Amino acid sequence: MLAEEMIAIDCPYCGAAIYQPLSWFKKTYSTCPACDQGLAASQFETTIAHLEQAMDENIEEMVYGKPQGSCCGYH
Repeated sequence: MLAEEMIAIDCPYCGAAIYQPLSWFKKTYSTCPACDQGLAASQFETTIAHLEQAMDENIEEMVYGKPQGSCCGYH
């Protein structure tokens, strides 16, 4: 996943959608644009990890196609 990929994640405090580049959510500290509460990168780690994994799997599927059940799972 590209570091400047734009994503939206809800603020854990006010619930407002924060639409920022992926790198913004990985910063050590930032503030919610809606409520100004302090946000730590650790608050988004799990969500970011799931998003990155899903994007990586999507890219692999676009490059190799859907798994077909061969020895390697691809064509």
